[in-house]
Amino acid sequence: MVVIVTGASSGIGKAICDLLGSKGHLVYGLSRRKVHESTFTSMQVDVTNKDEIIKAFETIYEKEQVIDVVINNAGMGISGSIEDTECIDAKTMFDVNFFGSFEVIQVALPYLRKQKQSKIINITSLTGEFPIPFQAFYSASKAALNNFSWALQNEVKPFGISVCALMPGDVKTGFTSQRKKNTQTTIEYGSRVKKSVSVMEKDEQNGMPPIEIAKKVHTLIKKKRMPIQVTVGFKYQVLLFIKRLFSATFVNKILGSMYGFFKLK
Repeated sequence: MVVIVTGASSGIGKAICDLLGSKGHLVYGLSRRKVHESTFTSMQVDVTNKDEIIKAFETIYEKEQVIDVVINNAGMGISGSIEDTECIDAKTMFDVNFFGSFEVIQVALPYLRKQKQSKIINITSLTGEFPIPFQAFYSASKAALNNFSWALQNEVKPFGISVCALMPGDVKTGFTSQRKKNTQTTIEYGSRVKKSVSVMEKDEQNGMPPIEIAKKVHTLIKKKRMPIQVTVGFKYQVLLFIKRLFSATFVNKILGSMYGFFKLK
């Protein structure tokens, strides 16, 4: 298979590229910085620049004459209270996490339609199902990509294209250190933001290795028809099951107890 992966220079994206490349697939990794790897071909592409996306797909198709799988993994995070977040920062994050995936898919579809069984995997996040306080915009962008994936599947199903939103839970990558933090927090939030982000970062650094996500991707691309939405790891599957059993109010209360730190001190 010819596979295109965005956000391929590190973390989950690189793990996906390395594993699929080692399994004999022809993998092209797109990222803002080019890396030198033996398992895949790296291309310098910014997913917020449509001209660069178009050129990359043209180049790959001209060489391979086929594109089988597109995996949208490029992403960024910001943390802080909603009140203290600059609109430009939120828009920048949506440009990468949501609109970047949208434009990659828009460019990819004419190529994917040429195949009888092609696939799109959008790497979203469990926060799309469990929105975390002080990480509202990241959660919102991933929820948007989840819903986008559901709608996309019904639009492209007649073409033989299968779509899946893959929602990782906590994964240990460099994403944690690269998360953008608000430069200031109003005194009304006290130390709540710092405490909440600290819990998130601890969870991430104790999370699963990115190879586990890569293995799931490898399993998915071998399927004739992928599920519309999946996660990785038994405990995260249990969390999703529990969410279906209880009210939204109850679930949000639990999230608040874990990350909200309601006392202002």
